[in-house]
Amino acid sequence: MTQHVGIIDLGSNTARMIVVQYQPYYSFKLVEEVKENVRLAHNVGADNQLQAEPMAMAIETLRMFSNFCRALGVNEVVAVATSAVRDAANQASFLAQVKEETGLDLRVLSGDEEAYYSYLGVINTLGVSNGFMFDIGGGSVELALVRGRGLAHTTSLPLGTVRLTEQILRSETPSKAELKALDRHLDEALAELDWFRPQGSKLPLIGVGGTVRNLAKLEQRAQRYPLDIVHGYTMSLQRVDEWATRLSKLNRNEREQLDGLNNDRADVITAGVLLIRALMQRCGADSLWICGHGLRDGIFYEQFLRGSQPPLLGDVRQFSVENLARIYGYNVVHVAKVRELSLALFDQLQSLHGYGAWERELLEAATVVHDIGVAVNFYDHHKHGLYLILNSMLNGYTHREMAMVALLTRHHRKGGVTDAGLGGVLAEGDLERVGKLSALLRIAEYLERSKSQVVQSIVCKIEKNQVRVKVQAVGDASIEIWDANRKTNLFRKVYGVEMLIE
Repeated sequence: MTQHVGIIDLGSNTARMIVVQYQPYYSFKLVEEVKENVRLAHNVGADNQLQAEPMAMAIETLRMFSNFCRALGVNEVVAVATSAVRDAANQASFLAQVKEETGLDLRVLSGDEEAYYSYLGVINTLGVSNGFMFDIGGGSVELALVRGRGLAHTTSLPLGTVRLTEQILRSETPSKAELKALDRHLDEALAELDWFRPQGSKLPLIGVGGTVRNLAKLEQRAQRYPLDIVHGYTMSLQRVDEWATRLSKLNRNEREQLDGLNNDRADVITAGVLLIRALMQRCGADSLWICGHGLRDGIFYEQFLRGSQPPLLGDVRQFSVENLARIYGYNVVHVAKVRELSLALFDQLQSLHGYGAWERELLEAATVVHDIGVAVNFYDHHKHGLYLILNSMLNGYTHREMAMVALLTRHHRKGGVTDAGLGGVLAEGDLERVGKLSALLRIAEYLERSKSQVVQSIVCKIEKNQVRVKVQAVGDASIEIWDANRKTNLFRKVYGVEMLIE
């Protein structure tokens, strides 16, 4: 049964809400997302008292979120608060006021719980088993070490962007003294963590939160990156260091002019990027992976996989591909046959293409989503499919891999192979891979032309200047054989031999 859940995250800097439509363990899609900059931690002094104005704004925002969920007919609302409320001396009165004015039971997460939910968001959306992780908020940063997809260590430190900015980087343009003070403060705080240091083999540092997403946007705009996707994007320590140095020299007005920067973060982005640099240096990571999914997503996965302990997807990549196909509606039996025939061609012609398990998996993924563009329109659905893949996100895949799956989908019907403007994320030889794999997918698609599974199996025989494909059918496969033979031009072009289907 289809359900809707609203998940509200009241942070120190921003209040966010997502609404997800889902069928437990089967499929889901994000249907709404709302955020408001509330700055709940603003002007919190040594007495840790939340101030009247930020509290009023936060409560009004929560009331708006609650009413929105009610209007949408949401089955369940989960509302959580993090660092600002967790540390507040007037927490009890604030929670009571929230309950009275909004009807929401706001659950205050501990630092470990916050790290745990961020971890669930990361592990269920990135193809990673080992690494360091951080989630930077306005009031705190949550740190974790992931080993074998499990949580090995977690901690929460009071190093949020709002807190660091208001306590240390007070000047419009940070002074040298302030920058040195921040470096000392971060060094002292991180020195206490004996597990947050190089682990022998290099581990990536995975970043969650608005600060790291904004950093990725800045870098992508500067590099004229062809994809408008931050999830799964990577940055080197050198580039993070260059951004930290550059931002430290700019005032707020100058930062607001930077292409890609959210103006709501212009005053706190410097502290955040300096913290990211310090974290990379401390744990010895030379690469930063940006995760676009965090705490709210982790809470959702706990709902979606309710009953599983821990609530982890068995195979992030496989689920992501199948979920995308389910969202747009797909012919399960047809897809299964196209997958079977595509992989049979791949396996039997391995001596011609020389590819291995990685390319085989990409081809298999493309067979699952190759027809999703029909949800837009049958005509040009191969083109619509490329757009849907690039704008729906295949979790667990790198941007390069996602581009290749999208291109395989784009070329599964007709025409020559192009990079469709994605050359900037492809590696040398990838377009050739796309051509050779697309040729196989195209033949398989037309051998399943009537979507009736009349072609039971195929046997390929590689001859001197020709590949002969013998079709074994359970009925009249004349239209499949006729149409597949008409679609062998791409195969001839990329493999340099003829194909005869009989």
